[in-house]
Amino acid sequence: MIKINDVILSPADFVLVDGGEIQVAKKRVTENTAIYGANGNYVVHNGAFESQERTLKFSVLNFEKVMELSNLFTDFENTIEFDYLKNSKYYADLVEITYQKQGIERWFVNIQLRFNPFRYTADEAIITLGSSGSINNIGNVFSEPEIEIEGNGEVSLTIGTQIMRLRLDTKAYIDCRHMKQNVYDKNRTLKNSIRLSGGFFEIQTGINGVATQGNVTKIKVKGNWRWRV
Repeated sequence: MIKINDVILSPADFVLVDGGEIQVAKKRVTENTAIYGANGNYVVHNGAFESQERTLKFSVLNFEKVMELSNLFTDFENTIEFDYLKNSKYYADLVEITYQKQGIERWFVNIQLRFNPFRYTADEAIITLGSSGSINNIGNVFSEPEIEIEGNGEVSLTIGTQIMRLRLDTKAYIDCRHMKQNVYDKNRTLKNSIRLSGGFFEIQTGINGVATQGNVTKIKVKGNWRWRV
């Protein structure tokens, strides 16, 4: 069974023939230098991870199902779930779709995707805290959370060793996902001026303490826990 953007594909209509080779999240190399007289190379990573292209190969019942499968995909951020990886999902951008005849009625469809480097938990449970507490990152790589914080006035939010200062009017939403990093006001309107100082949060693996200063009444965290494998 495979689920694409929350739609479960019927095994009678869609057979996943090949899910492609899965690469462990690979750190991005910014410098790889051979130093005269030294063994090996001098390698520098920049803290980011590489995307991976994979092709999902399907045997499809008929041409109508080819169109149905193609229409499930959007250009960006498709969610893919495989039954052999329980409680897990991937994010992937569409590269291209090709198809060809297979026998009398069936069709063979190739879906080429550019996968986000990580495997994510499919459980999107929200962690709710008062003004303090702790969060357990169950993954094996730092996470990029989505946070809702309620309160008023100038406050600070600390997760692990990171501190962000904010000026709140009832509520704010903090999106810490790479390439989406923004702060929104209580009406979900973009308003980065709410953040007075501090970087966007990267929750490290294991237990992380959560603390606040100022008038903070509630914190909600969507952890986006993820794994390199």
